[in-house]
Amino acid sequence: MVDNSFVSHLSFVIVSDAILGECVDQIGDTNLHPPTKRDRWESHGWRLDGYGYNEDYSQYEVEVLAGLNKNMKGQGPLWLPHEFRVESGGVSASKSDEWNSPTAYHFHNFFMSGEEIRFKYSTYGHANSKALVKSLRHIHADGDLMLAVMCALGNHTEKTESSFDSIAGTSRPIYYLNKEARQARHNLWQDIVRRDEEKYGQSKNDE
Repeated sequence: MVDNSFVSHLSFVIVSDAILGECVDQIGDTNLHPPTKRDRWESHGWRLDGYGYNEDYSQYEVEVLAGLNKNMKGQGPLWLPHEFRVESGGVSASKSDEWNSPTAYHFHNFFMSGEEIRFKYSTYGHANSKALVKSLRHIHADGDLMLAVMCALGNHTEKTESSFDSIAGTSRPIYYLNKEARQARHNLWQDIVRRDEEKYGQSKNDE
């Protein structure tokens, strides 16, 4: 996000940052990582119980690996994109202080205009078909974008910090430690929101 509003409850979200290409479906070797059984046409969707879902490979090892007459115990199927984001592979780590301070922050792309934001939300994986005509606050009304707009307008909620210095704990995003850079980005974001509100008002445009 382009502003300096911080959503404290997002500090601990687990998101896979990297995965080896040889482990990804359509890239890795299926001879080394035989396909598993899934809930959509056997090759799409979520892994079935016992075939890798929730890290349970009991049936996969018996029915898939054992039948190959190879020493493949411990091998697993290749990962689909949605799986290495949400299925497995992360540990939520925090500092051992009184606040359980986060060890990292997750930032979205930086934008220089409201139109760049609209382009992203109208074309990305969870595209909003009305993104080009909605006000910014309503493009992602239940998430980060609404919170960022509220921060720019000075309308802080229980989900946002009132200022950079109000963040509890001992961790701060390194990018924003420079006060001048922090204020410059916040001023830019306020300008983007102001221009957007002048042009689109608070329009939902759900019709």
